[in-house]
Amino acid sequence: MEKVIITNHSELVLRIAELRMYKDIQEVELQDSFKEIASTLNLISLFKEATNQDRPLELAKSGVNMVLDLIIDLILGKHRSIKGYLSAVMVEKFTSMLVDNNLINIISGINSLFNRKSQYEKSQE
Repeated sequence: MEKVIITNHSELVLRIAELRMYKDIQEVELQDSFKEIASTLNLISLFKEATNQDRPLELAKSGVNMVLDLIIDLILGKHRSIKGYLSAVMVEKFTSMLVDNNLINIISGINSLFNRKSQYEKSQE
């Protein structure tokens, strides 16, 4: 921006109007660029592509693995010490192998636990 020397009130008012107009133009340009970036990084379309009908089980496996990795990191303190890091990596490898090989059995086991609990609650009434 160039320096403008203002000598009276009317020049000041004119300069303020120019700057406000310039600000409005910049806001519109910023909104347009944000909309463009948001459309290119549309998470819903990325998720729809990831949930292709050919691979729903792989998507579920990766989601479960990410959740388990987060829980393991929080419990074992992966970023607190070397011992925590090594134990977290070992447990993450084991759980990812377990989930990759037995996801359907894990889901059916959790479902049966919920069914047993609801049946037990109904029998107690």
